[in-house]
Amino acid sequence: MGLDLFFFERAKNAPDESQYARVGYFRKVNPLLKWVDKHVGLVRNQVLLEVTKAHLQALLSDLQSLTPDNCGAVYPTIDGFFYGYTDYGEHYWKDVRAVTHWVKETLETFDFERDRLMFYAWW
Repeated sequence: MGLDLFFFERAKNAPDESQYARVGYFRKVNPLLKWVDKHVGLVRNQVLLEVTKAHLQALLSDLQSLTPDNCGAVYPTIDGFFYGYTDYGEHYWKDVRAVTHWVKETLETFDFERDRLMFYAWW
C-alpha cells in the first residue's frame, strides 16, 4: 500500500466512458496531495479532480518560492499511515524538483483548450 498520485488527460469532447491517458505519476509525494486538496478541491480516494492551467501555474509559483524556512507553510507534508515521509529532508527536496520539472513541462506541452487534465489519488 502507499500513496499513488496520477495525472490523466482526456479530450474535452470525448465521451464520458472513454479512457484517460496517464501524463504524470508520483509515489508518496504527500505535499502534492495536500496542495491539491487545499488549492484545487477536496481530494478523495480514487476520485478524479480536474486541474486547470491556472492551478498548475499557481503550483509552479509556490514550488519556485520554496525555501527551508517557508516550505512547511507553502508546501507542507502531511501525516498518514502510508503517505510516506513527513520531514523536510533530502527526499522532500528531491520530490520538489521532480514535481517542478513535471509542472514546467506540462505547462509547455499540454493543450488545455483541447484536453482536460485530471488528478487522481489512490491510497
